[in-house]
Amino acid sequence: MPRGTCSNCGREAATLLRCKGKCGGDAMYCNKSCQKSDWKMHKKICPGSGRQAQKLTFEMSHPPNHPFADLPDAPVQAVRRMDGYGGSGMTILFSDHLGIEPLIPYAKMLLYCDDEQETREQAKYMGEGNYAYESHVTTPVDPSVMKLKPEEACFNTEKYGDAIKALLQHGIIEDTGKKVQIGKYPEKFPICRIHAPQTNNIDEVERQRKERDEMLASMGFQTMHLGGGGARLS
Repeated sequence: MPRGTCSNCGREAATLLRCKGKCGGDAMYCNKSCQKSDWKMHKKICPGSGRQAQKLTFEMSHPPNHPFADLPDAPVQAVRRMDGYGGSGMTILFSDHLGIEPLIPYAKMLLYCDDEQETREQAKYMGEGNYAYESHVTTPVDPSVMKLKPEEACFNTEKYGDAIKALLQHGIIEDTGKKVQIGKYPEKFPICRIHAPQTNNIDEVERQRKERDEMLASMGFQTMHLGGGGARLS
């Protein structure tokens, strides 16, 4: 039995039961009672027979003052990724679930293509999950400030309010009622449950962090880490 944090009660333990459903073992529990209590939430990414998992693709519309206001709605997909503390975070990527045609205006604007062929190639590249619509809509929370459950994350409503509203409307995230103060932001941010499977692991996060730190060090920069009270320099 693996070590980790219970998706229901948040208890850390050396012996947890991993879900054996269609989620691929994404959630772990203290016991069958915790698993049963969490089923209402977990079933959205671990559907039983005859049910579909939570849909993660949708279209983002834009208000008049948005940089994309003159473009058609953006086809996107929500992706759950591990943050720097080993918890959950969320990014929004461009998606080809409607084909590449809706992505062509975005390829022209964002990737400065020289001709029609290159535009279509870049639109295809964007739609394969290689280009972020929002690189992150969450803010890491230092566990010493608030301990979150594995599927929970802090959503930065100050910077990404429109995207978070869309995620809530489409049922991809669900407000838990908890809030946390981050850095010098005046408002507390909501903690939401993410109804999406994790797409990376702590080893990948550590490797990417090491590569980033080495690159910054080679350029003469200090490494910046995020803490619950804001950023700090090492």
